[in-house]
Parts: sequence; structure tokens; C-alpha cells
Amino acid sequence: MGNCLKHLKEQPPPSVSPKPLINPPTSVESETENLREFSFAKLSKATKKFRQYIYIESNDGGGYRQIYQGYINETTFAPSRTGIAVSVMECYQNSSQNLQDWKEEVKSLASISHPNLVKLLGYCCEENKSLLVFEYLHKGSLDSHIFGKQEEALPWEIRVKIAIGAAQSIAFLHSVKNTALYRELRMYNILLDELYNAKLFYLVSNKLCLLEESITTAFIGRTEYVAPEYIISGHLGTKSDVYTFGVILLEIFTGCKASGGKKNENMQSLHVWTKPFLSDQSQIQKIIDPRFGNVSCESSDTDGETHQKMHQAGRDQKTIYATSFGWFE
Repeated sequence: MGNCLKHLKEQPPPSVSPKPLINPPTSVESETENLREFSFAKLSKATKKFRQYIYIESNDGGGYRQIYQGYINETTFAPSRTGIAVSVMECYQNSSQNLQDWKEEVKSLASISHPNLVKLLGYCCEENKSLLVFEYLHKGSLDSHIFGKQEEALPWEIRVKIAIGAAQSIAFLHSVKNTALYRELRMYNILLDELYNAKLFYLVSNKLCLLEESITTAFIGRTEYVAPEYIISGHLGTKSDVYTFGVILLEIFTGCKASGGKKNENMQSLHVWTKPFLSDQSQIQKIIDPRFGNVSCESSDTDGETHQKMHQAGRDQKTIYATSFGWFE
């Protein structure tokens, strides 16, 4: 897959064309009067004619999607050279919808509000031009910090903070009436602000769905991220998201991808490879990301401080589940 967020590039202005929009939640009651409607001309100016963009990997098999960076005045929302940074994304619009219906759907999407979800600021709703405007997350995607070529590895405390924030975003989506399932949670959909607060980018594809408790659907996605029972039965429920989040927890704390690699010489899926180590607190040090320094996978250190860190690692992961989902398995 690679990292989802690429460096800003200069390109000719793209053609913005309509595509199907996701089915938005209509059951969450919240204030949306702060949602701003932008003209296409103003967004074009704010993004310098859509020349600066980053890539973000799409969940729906569509490869990469472009998200344009722009600047607007924090008070007036007018294009500005020195204002706040925003992300502008071409969105999906169903060809059978009229613009007013589409606008109402966007307002419904804005009602999903949580500190650990990327905030929707506004939209552009003009003929053949449908875009959404989000807050800009300066630290980029989580996978670029865990798997990318960063000069310094994220310290343990920051990883725990990120994991708790991501867990709370999923727990919130599961708490709304009718329940929102993310279905394809991945590291590249977890974005970070300047303080390393995790925010889930929940509109990267049309895979967010609402249901009462569960749904039966054909298997989609990569097997290393999904619960075995979903692969077999196609039965999708909230625990499917929780299982996927558990795999992401392993990625965060081991520094290994779910598909295998690094210390995992047999290239087993991550949850299979780590299972025997997780069952024995004294063995956890063998799978923890070696970039933590004195908590090294190759270390033969047996002093009390290292053992204390290993026990803390297990407690932290249990705490993330307990505080966010109310249970731990």
C-alpha cells in the first residue's frame, strides 16, 4: 500500500466531476448552523487553483484520491494567504440526486461531531462541482509516522495517546443511533494534529454505513484486518470494527505492518505472529517496536525497569479497550 499521504505537488488544475456520495447518517442530532457553503471560485482561489494537493489512499478500491490544501480567513472564511489551513476534497454525488438533496445529506454528515473525528467545515454545491472542506491536520497520517522514514520514532506515551483517541472515535461512531460502522479502519485514515491528537477521517470512501446491530455483506478488504468470522459468514457488526482496531493497536506498538515484515520472518499476519508473545508478559519485549530505545526486541536486558515497561505495555492496551469500548478480549 505504502503511505497514503504524499508530499505536496504542483499540478495543472484538475477537472472536478460528480460521483456517488456515501449514504450519510440522519439519526445524530446536532447543530450544523456553522457549516459554511463555499463557492467554487473561492475554493479555487483558496487552493491556488487546486494546484497543491496530497494523496490519501481510498478504501473503496479506487486507488488514491487527491485532497487539496488551501487557506481561508478564520473569521470570514474568505480565501487568505495567512489564514488557517483547510483540506478540500472532491466528494461523491449520486447522479440521481438534485443539489438540494445532496446539500441536506452533507448537513447530516456534519451532525457527526466528535473531538476525535476530522471536522467538516463546509462544502461547495454547484452544478457539476461538489466538494467538502475539512480542517487540516498538520502531522498527516498515522502510518507515515509508524512506517515512514521519520527522524524520530513516536514515543510510547504519544502512541498510547493516539491509540486512545482513535478508539474513542470508533466508540463514538458505534454509539450513535442506528450505529455507524467504519468497516475499513486503517492507519492511513487516522490523522494527527500538531499535538498528536488522533482524528479519524471518516469520509475517505463510501464504506461508512448505518445499521441497527449488524449486517450481512460480501467480504471486502484485506484479510489481515478483518475478523475470521466475517470472512467466513459475511456477518458484519460492531465487533468487526473492534477486531480491526485491535490489529491497528498491534501495528502501533510493534511498528510492524499487519501483513507481516520486519521481525516477523515468516511473514505471518500480525495478529497470528504476536499471539504467543502477548499471552506471556515476559515475552512482550520481543515484539515491541525496537525504536523505543531501551525497550529493544533484541535486548537481553532483564532489569526491573524494562520488565516494568513490558507490564505497562500490556496494561496500556487493556486500558485503551476498557476506557473506549467498555470491554477487553
